Amino acid sequence: MSPAAGRSTEIHDATMLIRTHRRQATRRRLKRILGVVAIFLVIAVLIWLIWFSPALVARSVDVQGTSQISSQDVVQAANVPLGTPLVRLDTEAIKQRVLDLPPIEEVSVHRTLTGVVRIQVQEARPAYAIHTDGHYLIVSDEGRGYLTADTQGDLIVVTIAHDDSPSSGRLMKDAATIVLALPEVVSSDLVSLSGETPDSFTIVLRDGRRILWGSSEESELKAQVITGLLDIKATYYDVSSPSHPSTR
Repeated sequence: MSPAAGRSTEIHDATMLIRTHRRQATRRRLKRILGVVAIFLVIAVLIWLIWFSPALVARSVDVQGTSQISSQDVVQAANVPLGTPLVRLDTEAIKQRVLDLPPIEEVSVHRTLTGVVRIQVQEARPAYAIHTDGHYLIVSDEGRGYLTADTQGDLIVVTIAHDDSPSSGRLMKDAATIVLALPEVVSSDLVSLSGETPDSFTIVLRDGRRILWGSSEESELKAQVITGLLDIKATYYDVSSPSHPSTR
C-alpha cells in the first residue's frame, strides 16, 4: 500500500470515529432532553391529579368522638366543601368552625386518599348543672357553661350566681373543682351544693346533714377528711380547714 493510500485510510477511520462520537453525544443529549421532558410531564400530571383532578377530592365527612351533640351538628358546623381537591382544603378553617360549637374543646382534621375527611373531636367533660330559667346549664370540669338541657341527667345541681361577671366565673370554676373532688360517700348522697362566695360552699345531704366545705382549695384533702368524719354522728361537719375539722 502506498503512503498516500495509508494516510487516506487513517483519515477515513478518524472521520468515522468522529461521526460515531457525535452520534453517541447526540443520543446522550436526546436522552437527557427526553428525561427532563418526562420529569416535567410527571410533575404536570401530579399537579393536575392533586390540584385539579376529580380523583382526589373530598367526598364525605366522618365524625368521631361525639356524645353530647350529634355528628350531624359537627358536619354542618365544619361545612367541608365536598368536591374540593383534598390538598386545597383549609383544614385549619374547618377546625376553627367546629371549635365554635360550645361543647367542643379539641378538634383534629385529617384528609384521606379515599376522599374521606375525618374529624375527631373531644367534648367538654360535664361536671355539674345549674338550674336557671326553666332549664339546666351544663358546666364543664373547667367551670365553663357550654350546653343547655331540659334535665340535669345524673349531674349534681349546684346553686351559685350565674352571669358574665368575673366573680361568677370564679364561682363556677371553684364549684367544678369541688364536685370533681367529692368522695363517693358524699356525691351519692348529695342533695345540693351551693356557694354565695368562693369561701362559703356548703353541701346538704339527703338526711339533712350539712357540710361546710369552704373554698375549693385543698379539695382533695377535704375529700379524705370528710370520708372519715362522716362516721361521727353529727348534723354539721366543717372541713373548710381540713387540718382542723369539726362537727356538732
